Amino acid sequence: MATWLAGVVAAVGLGAVSPAGSALRSSLGLSAGELAWATSSITAVSAVLGIPAGWWIRRFGAHRALSWGLFVMSAATATSAAAGSWGLLLGSRVAEGVGYLLVFVAGPVVLARMTQGGIRSAALALWGTCVPMGLAIAAATGGVLASQWTWNRWLALTALGPLIMAGVLTAVLPRLPRTPEQSPRRAAGTWNGALRLGAAYGSLSLVGVGAVIVLPLFLTERREVTPTVAGTVVALVCLGSAVGGLAASWVLRRGWALSSLVPLGVLMPVACLPAFSAEFPLAVGGAAATLVLLVDGLLISAVFAAVPAAVSRAEDVDVANGILNQLGSVGMLMGPPVFGLAVAAAGWGAVAAVTLVFGGLGTVLLLTGARTSPTGTAEGVSLDAPDGVDTGEGSKPLRKAPDVRKPNRNRI
Repeated sequence: MATWLAGVVAAVGLGAVSPAGSALRSSLGLSAGELAWATSSITAVSAVLGIPAGWWIRRFGAHRALSWGLFVMSAATATSAAAGSWGLLLGSRVAEGVGYLLVFVAGPVVLARMTQGGIRSAALALWGTCVPMGLAIAAATGGVLASQWTWNRWLALTALGPLIMAGVLTAVLPRLPRTPEQSPRRAAGTWNGALRLGAAYGSLSLVGVGAVIVLPLFLTERREVTPTVAGTVVALVCLGSAVGGLAASWVLRRGWALSSLVPLGVLMPVACLPAFSAEFPLAVGGAAATLVLLVDGLLISAVFAAVPAAVSRAEDVDVANGILNQLGSVGMLMGPPVFGLAVAAAGWGAVAAVTLVFGGLGTVLLLTGARTSPTGTAEGVSLDAPDGVDTGEGSKPLRKAPDVRKPNRNRI
């Protein structure tokens, strides 16, 4: 739970600039483009450095990378709060992106090595809720404080969370071993499963982020609601993603097969039809949009739960999570322009078409990625600590996790 909270706190930093966007523009004299760069620079770092971060974390140690990532985020956010120019703000946000990347690559590795069996699947699925939970907290808290505080005070407040969690994790995390270095030779197809899961994450992230970005414009232009009403609807819709992730964690913990969750992806394009149609009541449209994000969040959490089954060796989990973060961040960056261009070219009905294409691609890649491993099996890998390594008081050896798609296979 402490590791999950660290991910949520890091995701708050991801969404911290948006609530203070108007104040930042007027205070620093920023253009809309400069503000957009400051907002998305964290994700851009992950889109470029995700895989190298996985390789580095393998050598540095996941538990240390997690704590240091939080510390870097705290220091960089404090610098952002004191920024007096766009250059300093952008530079500090890029540095914050480095810390964010360390947290989101190392966090799932830490969870995988502390848990086993159904608890491991549930914990990794729960990790998939970090981003929507953090963004919802940032939007809700920042929205309330934006009218009462200066943007400097708001960003300074968001710097405290990562600093506190860095100390908490240093105190409570078991001492996890570094991944031992073995021969660099890899069998053909070593990364096939991880690449497919990463592409699935990118496709599903593209759908979730893109739909949320264009929804306010649809509500204000086509439904002619006030910005306040549109903001409330969007906030509730975003929470649907977190609810979906929690649902995935709950059902996987109880032995549901991954293959039983994947077909739910068909609901996303179907729900987009009433969500982006002014012919339906606002309540119906909002509920449909929430369903889109709920299923999207559920499938994204399933992606994280499937990672151990997609690699053949324990040391590959670090890099696999780097692949997920890099391709997922590419999807987040592509989502708004892809949906925006589709709507401009074909109208609001194009939202369902784009969701069908990328949501369908994501679900297919999720299913095939979970089934694929370099050895042709999907049972996952042993994450045992080497003999003599302290894994923390009361911890158990980390044995092979059963295939989340085959709940009855608890032993091999």
